[in-house]
Amino acid sequence: MNTDNQSSPKPAVYIVTGATDNMGTLISRRLAEQGKPLVLACRNVEKAQLLAEKLTATTRNRDIQCLALDLSSFGQVNDFVTRLRALGRPVAALVNNAGTLPRHSSTSPDGYEHCIQVNFLSTVLLSMAVYPIMTQGGRIILSTSISRRLVSLPYEFPAVSHFTQIGAYAQSKLALTLFSIYMSTIMKTGRVSVNCVNPGVIKTGVLALHRWLDRAADYIVNPLPDPEAGAIPTMRALESNDTGFIFEGNDKQTKASTMLKNRDVFIKLCNDTMRIIKKHLPDDAKAK
Repeated sequence: MNTDNQSSPKPAVYIVTGATDNMGTLISRRLAEQGKPLVLACRNVEKAQLLAEKLTATTRNRDIQCLALDLSSFGQVNDFVTRLRALGRPVAALVNNAGTLPRHSSTSPDGYEHCIQVNFLSTVLLSMAVYPIMTQGGRIILSTSISRRLVSLPYEFPAVSHFTQIGAYAQSKLALTLFSIYMSTIMKTGRVSVNCVNPGVIKTGVLALHRWLDRAADYIVNPLPDPEAGAIPTMRALESNDTGFIFEGNDKQTKASTMLKNRDVFIKLCNDTMRIIKKHLPDDAKAK
């Protein structure tokens, strides 16, 4: 792996996407408290800078940087990766927290449903583009949702022929969970683990990104936990040596492969996704 070794190498960074939303802020604060070097990757850099200043003041962690990241297009993702590489620092972990649940259908600059582009295609591109500069023992975390259990992937995916708000969101999370199986397999050779996390139910309605479906499902069974509980699965995944799992609340973790119900669909998803993504990957990522 390329870790940009120098005579006095800088510590590897922890990247949190969507760091300014409530869940991202919680995760960023936890990592800052641990003294981890942070890169806050957000669309709104000014808002991210305010968060960085607050975290620095409250945790005394002075190694916090902000970089603009817009997952709505492959070009924007590659611009972020270029700026990240320019820092000259290896990556210890990539926490893919950012996502979207748009009410209405729209098309991304690359010609895909906006929700699918942000939650799945661009998140995969970012993860695979960052992989070559990750340290051995690095971590890639993907945010999933219980809604993935309620849908299947249509033949035309990643195209969306009949858009519904929850349907597109759930399909993007199912696709991400399934693709994590592929990534965990190929990245194991570089000693990088790939796991999904489901933050689940929390007390505030906006704390987890639009996860009202998760709240409704879990509320039937359990009382709502404190907001801090939403970050626990992510922190557990970051500390775990396992790969290919889904981390949830109550110390629960299951193999992502339990979501693999149709092998033909899985193979088609992997082939179609890589056909799309490979055109935009850096050369060193294509060789991995």
